[in-house]
Amino acid sequence: MAATESGTPSNPSQDETKNANTVVSGDVEEVTHSYRPSRWQSNITIISCYIANFSDGFQNTLANPTNVIFKQVLGADGFSSEMKTRMSNSVIVGAILGVVVFGYTSDMFSRRAGLLFTSSLVAVGTLMAALALQVHPSSNMLWYFVVVRGIAGFGVGGEYPPSAAAGIEESDWTMRKYRGPMFVSFTTLMATTAGPVLMIIYLISLIATDNNLVIAFHTIYSIATLLPVSIIVLRLFMVDSSLFHYSNFKRQPKSWRLCLLLARRYWWRLLTTSLAFFLYDFINFPNSIMSSTIISSLVTDHNVRTTAIWQVILAVLPVPGVVVGAWLTNAIGRRWTGILGFAGYVVLGFVIGGTYSKLSQNIAAFVVLYGLLQAFGHMGPGATIGLISSESFPTAMRSMGYGVATAFGRTGAAVGTQCFTPLQDRAGNSSTFYLAGSVAILGMMVYYLLPESGDLDLEKEDKELNEFLMQHGFTTDAKEPL
Repeated sequence: MAATESGTPSNPSQDETKNANTVVSGDVEEVTHSYRPSRWQSNITIISCYIANFSDGFQNTLANPTNVIFKQVLGADGFSSEMKTRMSNSVIVGAILGVVVFGYTSDMFSRRAGLLFTSSLVAVGTLMAALALQVHPSSNMLWYFVVVRGIAGFGVGGEYPPSAAAGIEESDWTMRKYRGPMFVSFTTLMATTAGPVLMIIYLISLIATDNNLVIAFHTIYSIATLLPVSIIVLRLFMVDSSLFHYSNFKRQPKSWRLCLLLARRYWWRLLTTSLAFFLYDFINFPNSIMSSTIISSLVTDHNVRTTAIWQVILAVLPVPGVVVGAWLTNAIGRRWTGILGFAGYVVLGFVIGGTYSKLSQNIAAFVVLYGLLQAFGHMGPGATIGLISSESFPTAMRSMGYGVATAFGRTGAAVGTQCFTPLQDRAGNSSTFYLAGSVAILGMMVYYLLPESGDLDLEKEDKELNEFLMQHGFTTDAKEPL
């Protein structure tokens, strides 16, 4: 059964700890029970993280087939490059707002409540998007689509901070030694796996309907709606972690002074993780979103089914990179895994850019190299930047720290999308790969400055924060000694 907010489990199961501790406050002696979610509650939290990140990856990848569908249905004049960029950025801008808002609220109030609300937003926004082609495609329809995708993006962005925080806290409790690989498995691996799954569903829809783009659109958006609904059901049964229960700001007076104290203590980690996130998303998001457009331009007859087949192949290639990255997080550390991934991005970015004119004549060679480029990105910074951002901050501000870093990342994605599309139009596709390789060099430098978060003890970080705040007249909401 779920544990109550007072720290006393209601009808505690055999898996929950029942021992009591005596805490003396003045002349009053209180008895508090140790709070510990049951094993099945911890498993529910982790399982919901797996499905939620799969759902978020599904949402982010929807831009690829959507761009192809709208271009075919509306034509180049009806679906301009400006509107394509605007639609892609609506999700990103919504995500930026979401990570900031829910990074704060999930630390100050509750992980569970924040996650339930964000999943509901994703479900509502995606359902509204699924209805877009029920009306005659027009400019007004495209603006409607921009708005509802922004709502879904707000939910997707809001999902990241509490989900990452809850996941790393439960992973630290269930299997501390492997919390890094486990975190990568339910974040980057799930989000990356969602890409090929979506493209396979899209391809099957095209084959089954003889290239009926409207039905294919409704199919992928209907499934994208059902995923967050299933997550809502699971999260009705989850509870906040024991780390969060004993170290949070729920009863702490909220003030700018408290935020300034946290920034004073963790400014370097905030700066470096945010910058690393910005640089990775600056090159990763535009490359991922524009992959459909680039491949479509290389298919000689512009056949949507042929384009979809190559998109499936391209989407599958990064998945093994994530698996390797998950293993490397413990083998060589989080920081060096990220540096190695950025180094691969540098090499392949310049190789593809320099040979693009010849590669464009052989789509198979291009897709393989493009897939390897994304595999290195997902193996390195893709697998580790979220992990480092989650581990680098104490429990009481984990969502806020992760949220700030992710907000900078999504800002990088928005800036990158705005830069890549005009650059692609004016200087050709090869120029975007040169830009990606150049930015990856900066990414290697920034990654070297990051902490090796795998060496951090999360409980020790909580204790040190509590001592620091007590020295300045604040405390975390510790119901028993940390």
